[in-house]
Amino acid sequence: MAMKPAPIDKAVFWPALVVVVAAVLPLVIYPDQATRVMNDILGTVTNNLGSMFLWFTSSCFGLLMWLAFGRYGSVRFGGADARPEFRTMSWVAMLFCAGIGTSLLYWGTIEWVYYYQAARFGIEARTPEAAEWAAMYGMFHWGPMAWALYSVPALPIAYAFHNRKIPFLRISQACRGVIGDRADGPLGKLIDILFIFGLIGGTGTSLGLGTPIISESLSALFGFERTFGLDMFVIVVWTAIFATSVWLGLDRGIRRLSDINIWLGIFLLVFLLLLGPTLFIVDSFTNSVGLLMNNFLKMSFYSDPHRQSGFPQSWTVFYWAWWIAYAPFMGLFVARISRGRTIRGVIAANLVWGSLGCWLFFAVFGNTAMHYELGGVVPVIDIMNGSSPQAAIVAVIQALPWGSFILTLFIAMCFIYSATTLDSSAY
Repeated sequence: MAMKPAPIDKAVFWPALVVVVAAVLPLVIYPDQATRVMNDILGTVTNNLGSMFLWFTSSCFGLLMWLAFGRYGSVRFGGADARPEFRTMSWVAMLFCAGIGTSLLYWGTIEWVYYYQAARFGIEARTPEAAEWAAMYGMFHWGPMAWALYSVPALPIAYAFHNRKIPFLRISQACRGVIGDRADGPLGKLIDILFIFGLIGGTGTSLGLGTPIISESLSALFGFERTFGLDMFVIVVWTAIFATSVWLGLDRGIRRLSDINIWLGIFLLVFLLLLGPTLFIVDSFTNSVGLLMNNFLKMSFYSDPHRQSGFPQSWTVFYWAWWIAYAPFMGLFVARISRGRTIRGVIAANLVWGSLGCWLFFAVFGNTAMHYELGGVVPVIDIMNGSSPQAAIVAVIQALPWGSFILTLFIAMCFIYSATTLDSSAY
């Protein structure tokens, strides 16, 4: 007998739709004016509330350490006898692919350029010391502090869903321990509406970064001009991929797509490591790990009140806000797939495997691009400043041995990474 579709919660759906449309329409009708307003809001938030983001993120990391190494670390979602629904490799693949998207491929390759050209901590731009910090700083922004923001909402949602048997995967239900029965009332509905708005904003940011890089890659690979029509083609293909995998379901669709992407990513990383500047990649990554460990606390609380360079506000605070926008969605998805896992296991999967996966992309893609710039192989900075970051990324990939083959794999990964993020959001 076919399962009857769950009814739409009109008290959440329609207000959320109104809020999203009300936010999007001005951006479409008045793009220039809306951009200025949004930039003003962003500047106000990051400049005036930046320290609050730093304290909040550090507190989340501290809370997770207390939970992981404390008496609650062994609590199992679903009860003491619950067994994992997915094998560990697939479970890690799903939470990793859901959380990063094409943004990792974009920033992992090019983020160092911004740091190399910006002065911070009194370090002069475009110097060897600036290059060391540039190679490392992206690892900080995509490391344990970021994944801690993903982990915090996953734990109460998973406990409420698997242990307390609350039959709704909603942020409002996870807040029941704090707001009580008001989770079923207007306050709960408001929480869910804001969650949907934040989810669409977060995924929209990822698509906004992903579409141009795929279009630029396709243009370079096949030799035709990048146009608005090409961007629309990319979005249509994305829609087809994620709609099909969501229709197939969690196990046959999202899990399999995530497994494919993880193995494709491993293959591409190994391929680039062997064909690229191997020694430089390994040495720079090793140096970056040491530099990160030595300066972890300094960067975690760096607000630059005296020089007022704006660097931590433009980067660290922005990143923490971005990860926070994704955090409720990740909490829901990770909670759904984590039956049979312990609190300690979920924390470790996010902080250890999530961070390590991001670090490997920054190490291989980022250091390859940096080596080509410093060695005069590819003028990465000139291409980026004169054309676009996407063009610089494509130029780096094409400069590698078997560049066209690697660019083809890169395009496939971009499609699948963003599709898995959309899959998890839609699911």
